[in-house]
Amino acid sequence: MSLPAQNKRTDLVTLGSANIWINGIDVGHVKGSVMFACERQYVDFKPAGNLSPVKYFRINEQFKITCTAAELRLSNLKTAMGVTTSITSSFEPSGVDSSLSFTVDSGEKWDSFTFGGSKTLDDFPLKLEHTRPNGNKVVILLYSVQCISNIDYAFQEEEISMQTLEFQALAVAGRAVGDEVGIMYEQIS
Repeated sequence: MSLPAQNKRTDLVTLGSANIWINGIDVGHVKGSVMFACERQYVDFKPAGNLSPVKYFRINEQFKITCTAAELRLSNLKTAMGVTTSITSSFEPSGVDSSLSFTVDSGEKWDSFTFGGSKTLDDFPLKLEHTRPNGNKVVILLYSVQCISNIDYAFQEEEISMQTLEFQALAVAGRAVGDEVGIMYEQIS
């Protein structure tokens, strides 16, 4: 007599955080949990005289990824703000009147981007990669997301400044039904 296949696998128990890439660029150090969530709404069909539904239909689904970024970088802020302006580098800040000027030492290089007033948000691909303690990976690819976070950086003595980033997945028109939002991979060997 043969034994049934083992359904419980402790090597698949996972621990730790994940790394996130937006448009192919690593967002940097993340802290705490990285949450992948699917929220669904259903409507049921109950024929007359039935006490219980005989069928459910999914009428809405939303996929979100939420993380907390620990690196204060303009690229992270740009993403969180949904800003379309590109980051520029220069040796001398410009575009501000003299009441807002600040001292720049010789040879310093500064990055900057402008913000405010735009009604649109960029959309971009997002990759989440988690490495299990055994070295195997779980990868989630979302074809198109928009960052729907508020900006809330606190500069406090003796505390690390963190920014929560929340990404809402968008359906991509033209992709097959059932493959409009993303794909998940699990390394099995």
